[in-house]
Amino acid sequence: MNINFLGPVLPTDSFTQMAFVEILNIILTSDNIVDVNRMLIGRNVNPTFGSLSGHFRWSYANDHFTLWQRMEYNSPICFGQRIFSIHFGMLASRDRKRNNMIMN
Repeated sequence: MNINFLGPVLPTDSFTQMAFVEILNIILTSDNIVDVNRMLIGRNVNPTFGSLSGHFRWSYANDHFTLWQRMEYNSPICFGQRIFSIHFGMLASRDRKRNNMIMN
């Protein structure tokens, strides 16, 4: 999977970078966008170093998963530059490829 970063992750507190890595791990290990959503929600329910949504804001609009960083933990205000935007098709095509290999 190719992820194009559009902006930096700023060190707003000591846990921001760990939260960002956890979001990336969730995206990379999920089979599809539904799994991404389920795992993000599950991670927020059981916070290790604060909820992921306290550090970042994400959306599922226009067939894209987009991530922004909050200016501080649980702030309603985010930095203007999004960090990345991934088209749902990237995860779906990865899932389809895996299914074809199993069926053969």
